[in-house]
Amino acid sequence: MDCQHKVDRSAKCHEHCDIALYGNPNVGKSCFFNKVTKLGATVSNFPGTTVDIFHGDFESHGKKLSISDTPGIYSFDDTSQDVTVAKDYLTLAKPKVIINIVNELHLERSLSLTLELIKTKIPVVLALNFCSDAKKRKIQIDEAALEKALGIPVVTIDAINGTNVDEAILLATKKMSGKHGFILPVPNKENARQAEAIAKMVINGDSSPVTSISEKIDALTTHPVYGYAILFGVMALLFSSLFILGGNLGYLTNLIFMALIGTPLKVFIAANTSPFWTTVLTYGLVDGINAALQVAIPYIAVFYIMLSILEDSGYLPRMAYLMDKTFKRMGLHGKCMVPMMLGFGCSVPAIFATRILPSKRERVITAILINLIPCSARTAIILGAAGVFLGWQYALAIYALSLILMFIVGYILGRHLPGKSLELVIEMPEFRVPSIQNVLLKTWLRMKDFIFMATPFVVLGSAALGALTSLGLLSALAKPFEPIVSGWLMLPAVAGITLIYGILRKELALEMLILLGGSANLLQFMTPGQIFVFCLVATLYFPCLTTFVALRKEFGTKVGIFIGVSTTALAVIIGGIAGRMLVLLNLF
Repeated sequence: MDCQHKVDRSAKCHEHCDIALYGNPNVGKSCFFNKVTKLGATVSNFPGTTVDIFHGDFESHGKKLSISDTPGIYSFDDTSQDVTVAKDYLTLAKPKVIINIVNELHLERSLSLTLELIKTKIPVVLALNFCSDAKKRKIQIDEAALEKALGIPVVTIDAINGTNVDEAILLATKKMSGKHGFILPVPNKENARQAEAIAKMVINGDSSPVTSISEKIDALTTHPVYGYAILFGVMALLFSSLFILGGNLGYLTNLIFMALIGTPLKVFIAANTSPFWTTVLTYGLVDGINAALQVAIPYIAVFYIMLSILEDSGYLPRMAYLMDKTFKRMGLHGKCMVPMMLGFGCSVPAIFATRILPSKRERVITAILINLIPCSARTAIILGAAGVFLGWQYALAIYALSLILMFIVGYILGRHLPGKSLELVIEMPEFRVPSIQNVLLKTWLRMKDFIFMATPFVVLGSAALGALTSLGLLSALAKPFEPIVSGWLMLPAVAGITLIYGILRKELALEMLILLGGSANLLQFMTPGQIFVFCLVATLYFPCLTTFVALRKEFGTKVGIFIGVSTTALAVIIGGIAGRMLVLLNLF
């Protein structure tokens, strides 16, 4: 099976679809999709990874085909956003065939959706995934009996290793011949009873849980005492990895870049251009690229590697379970832990991931709180400035303040917005050893957006600063912001300009500050207190432009503007108060 390298994330890919993947959360649909297309859906060992439609083109046995990966759902009888997306896509695209991927270990639960899909009149192929796990538990599925009971083809696969994936595609292409009708799936309570009866008939062996290493770890990580200790340890490890690995990686990349590219390029530019263009090109091509390499990329890369390990190991749902009581106090669902954890990486996918939550109220509250979470770009600012020049304890203090504010705001919103949270129902996957290939693939897929989208902003923004510096216009641009920036926040006037750049991309705020300050050592032109306040304000104020667009798309312009204005006001108020407290400590 040869792949054409094309993947589209758009939910509007409904003009043409040959094969659609449907199934419960965490059954391996995205992994199957990646094996077929050899490209980019995010594969994770936790529910709710896919909240949009991923569309890919590939070639099988000389035939060009399209395939779509839909959100994981348990039934069409739900009002959550992911179910709506899955149902609408089925109605609009009317795929020629459906590959329904199910978990052999939880066949009874999976078959309820299978029965709903069969009733749509679209041809269905059933793919039994996790066959290796089933063998370890001595569970055998009578495929012939299952085919007879359902009236559809059945194939055993292992999506992680690619076993029989080609065979599933071949069965699907055979079912594509001929025309078929379509009936909108209507959930039926009888489906659950029928699924139970079929499962009992075709399962040979003990399908009940058995004691395994995974279950022993599960009991430990969800324990009411030890579970929280492990959670604290995991978060401490994540933070220390960012501080130590990210810092060292930034230092190393700076040395390599300046030795091999930066210094020779500076000499070449100075020798061949006028003073004006020397400043512009040096700011853009040398300082701009070096700032991206030294400040942003190391911390973002390390965070996404750690997040991918947590996802693929299966630990994230346990975190959601442990945090459910805490979130209940804010009127939220424990499942909001999933988008919030994604928020530590990037707010944009975290905003989209709120679709897995059962009500709009919980989605809106969670989206507001996500904007108070230090994403990887904000982490680059915190660790690259406060962590490096003030010490890890100051960086940790900014993290703590951000999270405390998040819980306070969440508590207030949860108490005053009408409605209440539903009980937590979340998939608890098996603990697995993360695949190095998948961890690195996901890290690259998440990193490439920064490399190809943010780096041009850094270079062009740095060049623009060089031009303004040469023309002597920086002081004029900084003057309107002086009452707030220099007065209330007690920061250097040029910090206002850098915070404006930060609206484009958060990490630009620090990168531009380094350029405007004329030194990578912030202590040469800022006091420790100013560095602390700058990091705190940069963490809390207006979300970046792409996050604002995501908010506008999901919740409308009014909600997006409200979140932008309210977070900026909160940042200015808290920043000014923190500055005056630091004055009392003689840090200003």
